[in-house]
Amino acid sequence: MPRTTGLIAGAGASALVLGTTGLPLPCPLLALTGLDCPFCGGSRMIGALLHGDVALAADLNLFALVVILPLAGAVLIAMAREELGRASRHWPAGRTGRILTCALAGTVLAWGVVRNLPGFEALRA
Repeated sequence: MPRTTGLIAGAGASALVLGTTGLPLPCPLLALTGLDCPFCGGSRMIGALLHGDVALAADLNLFALVVILPLAGAVLIAMAREELGRASRHWPAGRTGRILTCALAGTVLAWGVVRNLPGFEALRA
């Protein structure tokens, strides 16, 4: 399982750096336009989770907490199963895969738009 192990080790090291140093990753979209991207607040959210503060993590980026982290975990598990020979692929093929990909892309886009609308300032990082 070299791919999966490498990804988990890299993600763990990155999370450790974010959680212990408080070093946030700058967002190019925010710097250029002043608008939050769908992932703004994600690095601070990881840091908050590593400190055990789920409420702050949800406040920083609820979408990443509820959608992206579980999806990343599911994909990592599926990648491990594929590498162990227990699954043929880690993302569904054919029509199902295309539908899931489009649904995820649409959800990310919708979150990015909604969190920047007037009246939804509480959703901004």
